[in-house]
Amino acid sequence: MIKLIKEHNHAVAAPSIVRYVAPEEYAQLEPFAGMEFPSYESAQTFYYAYASRMGFDVRIRLSRRSPKDETFVMRRFVCTREGATPCEENENRRKRNRGVPREGCQAMFEIVKKDQDKWVVSKLFLAHTHELANVPNKVHYIQSNSEVVVLAKSSVLRENSIAPTLNSPLADLGRNFEKQATNDQEIREPRRNAFGLDDTQKLLGYFKRLNAENPTFSYAFQVEKNDCLTHAFWADAKARTSYYYFGDAVTLETSFVENNDLLPLVMFSGVNHHLQREMFGCALLTDFTEASYIWLFQNWIAAMGSHHPTSLTTVYNEAIGSAIAKIFPQTHHLYFTADILKRSKDILADIYFRHVSFEREFYVCINEPETIEMFELSWKKVLDKYDLHDNSWLQSLYRIRQKWVPVYFKGVFTADLSASQRPESLRNIFEKYFNRRTALPVFISLFEHLMAGWSEREAVEDLATSFTRPVLRTPSNMMKQVSEIYTTTVFNILEEEFIGSLGYYISSLDNDGLIAVYSVTKEDTEATCRVRYDTSGNIAKCSCCKFESCGILCRHILRVFLALDVRTIPDVYILKRWTKEAKNGFVLDECLRYSELHRDALRYAREGSTSGEVFTFAQQTLQVAFAEVVQMKQETFSQCTIR
Repeated sequence: MIKLIKEHNHAVAAPSIVRYVAPEEYAQLEPFAGMEFPSYESAQTFYYAYASRMGFDVRIRLSRRSPKDETFVMRRFVCTREGATPCEENENRRKRNRGVPREGCQAMFEIVKKDQDKWVVSKLFLAHTHELANVPNKVHYIQSNSEVVVLAKSSVLRENSIAPTLNSPLADLGRNFEKQATNDQEIREPRRNAFGLDDTQKLLGYFKRLNAENPTFSYAFQVEKNDCLTHAFWADAKARTSYYYFGDAVTLETSFVENNDLLPLVMFSGVNHHLQREMFGCALLTDFTEASYIWLFQNWIAAMGSHHPTSLTTVYNEAIGSAIAKIFPQTHHLYFTADILKRSKDILADIYFRHVSFEREFYVCINEPETIEMFELSWKKVLDKYDLHDNSWLQSLYRIRQKWVPVYFKGVFTADLSASQRPESLRNIFEKYFNRRTALPVFISLFEHLMAGWSEREAVEDLATSFTRPVLRTPSNMMKQVSEIYTTTVFNILEEEFIGSLGYYISSLDNDGLIAVYSVTKEDTEATCRVRYDTSGNIAKCSCCKFESCGILCRHILRVFLALDVRTIPDVYILKRWTKEAKNGFVLDECLRYSELHRDALRYAREGSTSGEVFTFAQQTLQVAFAEVVQMKQETFSQCTIR
C-alpha cells in the first residue's frame, strides 16, 4: 500500500442495525416456495444464513411499502452477482465500481406480507450462474444500506437478539468479531472439565476489579490442583438489593444441563414490581453433581444475607432436588410444569405418536383440576385409558406430584401473576447470548450489557410509574384506590380481575354471623369457587388461592367485596412488593450504603490528586467533611438513646 487517506469530504452514514446470525441454527434446511415466517426479520435471517452456508452474498433488490402505513409488504433478496455490468459504450464515462462483478445471476428469494405478521416466500429461484464460494471458516459479513449482518459458524448472538447501535460496545464486539473468531483462544472446543488457566485468570481478574470498585460485589470460586477454575459464583450490589426486595419467589435457570451447546451458566432470578426479570446471582459450573449444587447454594444464600426464599423453582433434576432439600429445608422447591410436560413428550414419544388425543388429555389432567381429588381421578382415568399404570416415567412423576402439579402448590407464593405478563424466558436469553464457544471476555462484556439493559428498563418503568397514572376503565373506588398504590403493570392485571368479576354471581352457602361462605360462579358455566369471608376483619380466602400464589386478589373475592359493599381493598391484601414503594425503606445492610460512599470517594480521590494545589484543597475539605459526619453520627446516637 503506497497511500491511504481515511477522511471523507462528506458525512458517512453508519448502518443502523447490527444483527448476529448463526447459520447452523437452520442446519441443512432449504428454502421453498410457500415457506412461512413469523416476521420479516426471521425470513431475512433465514436467507442470509442460507446464503452464508451455500457460499454467496446477498443484497436487497426490491422493496414495496404499504400505502397505508409505509411498512414493508414485500422484499426481494438477490445474489450480489444479479444484473449485468454496465456497458462501456462511452470511454469517457467513468465506470461505476461495484466491487462484485455482475454476471446475470437469477438466484432470488422474495417474501410478501400475509395477514398480520406472517411472511410467505412468494418467488424463489435457487440456481446460480456462477460458482459458489467455499463456506468460510471465518466470520462473514453481509452489508446492505441499513444494516450489517454478521454470519459466523458459532455466533455469540442469534436471531431476534437485541440490536445494538453502532456506538455501543456490543457493536464494537461485532466489528472486532472476525479478529476474535480466528483466534484459537476465542473459538474453542466445548469444555469438558475445568476452564483453562487463561480463562481462570481473566475471570478472577474481572471479579477482583469489580470488588475493588464496589466492596459489596460478592464472589466465590473453586479451582483444581492445576489452578484451573471449576466453579465460580458472583453477585453484585444490584443483585443483592433486588433479592432483598423481590427474593420471595426465585427461579433457577440451568438450560445448559440439557443443552450441551450452551455455556455452563446458572442464574438465580425473579420478577420485580413491574414484572420485569431481576437477577439475583450467577455462576459458572463445570459439572452437575449434588456437591456442586450444594457449593453453589451455600455461597449464593450467604451472599443474600442468609434469607431463604419462599419458593425456588427449577428444572426437574435429582441432583438439584437433593441439594435444595439439604440447604433450603423450609423453602418450597417446585419444578417447572412446562419443563416436565416437554420431557414427557420426548420420553413418551411413542404414545404421543400412536394416540393423537393423549397430549391434550394429559395437559388437561395436569393443569385444569381445581382440587387434589379431581387431579387424582383425572390421572387414574388417563392411565386406565392408555394402559400406562406400569410406565416407569409416569410412576416417577406421580411420586413427586406435589412439586410440579399446580393444584398441589397453588397456595405457595410464586409471583406468577399472568402467563401473558411473564418476562422473556431465560432459556431464550441463554440461547441468544451464551454459546459454549463464546470466549470468556466476550461473555463477560455481553453479560454486563445484558444486566445494564435490565437495570435501564427498570429505571425507565420506575420513572414512568412515578409521573403517570393509569386511565381508569371503571368508576370503582377500589380501582381508584389501588391506581395510586400499585405499579401500572400490576394495576392493569388487578383491573382485569375486577372487570372479570362482573361476570360472576354469588350465593350464600353458610353464615354463622362472623364467618360466611359464598359460592362464586361464572355466568353460563359451571366454574365455581368458594370464598370464605370473616366479617370481623374483612378477611377473605378463595379456593382458587390466587392471592396466596401471586399476591393479587382474584375476581372471586372482588365479587364478594362488591356484593358486601366493601369499597376499599384491606391493607392486608396489598403486598408492598407490587407497589410503587416496593424499593423504599431499609436497604439490605449498611454495606450497600458503604458501597455508594466508596464509589463517590474513589471519584473524589481521582479528581483530588490531579495536581498538588487541588490535592491540598481536597484534603482540607475532606477533613472538614469527616469531622461533620462524625459529629452528626454522635448526635444521632444521642437522640436514639434518649428516646
